[in-house]
Amino acid sequence: MFHSFPNLENNLEHPEFFKLGITIIYAIVIALGIDASKTILIPFYSIPANFLNAIILFYGYFFIITGWIEYHFLTQKFSGVNRAILPTFVIEIGILFLFYYVIIAGSENGADYLIPDVYLFVTPLIFLLLTLRDMYNASNYKNENLIIYRNLSRNFLFISVIVSLSYLAETYATGFQSFGMFAFYRDLIFAFLTLILIVVYRILRWREINSASSTS
Repeated sequence: MFHSFPNLENNLEHPEFFKLGITIIYAIVIALGIDASKTILIPFYSIPANFLNAIILFYGYFFIITGWIEYHFLTQKFSGVNRAILPTFVIEIGILFLFYYVIIAGSENGADYLIPDVYLFVTPLIFLLLTLRDMYNASNYKNENLIIYRNLSRNFLFISVIVSLSYLAETYATGFQSFGMFAFYRDLIFAFLTLILIVVYRILRWREINSASSTS
């Protein structure tokens, strides 16, 4: 039994151990998210009746699946990123928790109205963790492409904070109204804004990754 502790220490120093752990956690979060959101997405004809929730769910699934793909691509593209991975592992856990929070927010339809949390602090926190991860990689592994990724995440963090403050100002101006048609359309507009923000971020980031691949 005591011989297992040196093996554990060796595993913690091995990047493949963390890579496998992140892969498993990604799969668990996606599976839990599908189970939590089935009342919104199944059957398909129930989606129009839960359109706002469906947009939030699409935002969550889009970001987590594309993030999973990007994670594996970057660890293969930049071998240095796959070393001393404990700090990035901790950041990935935080990002995955926030992704799961988005899925739960989109799945809850009733008394526990969590959708405003997505605009107010979840999305800015996601971009904050993405920025911290890219800052860590750029500072430890001198590579021009990693610096570009860091700057891109930092710019989108700034934009997400603006969106969050805009939502806060709007809800304050309307007396923090959470229900009713006005609140529904307000949340719908911000749901589209947040989704567009995520999609544009991924497109620009993957364009930079592809350009890095073609020049390497």
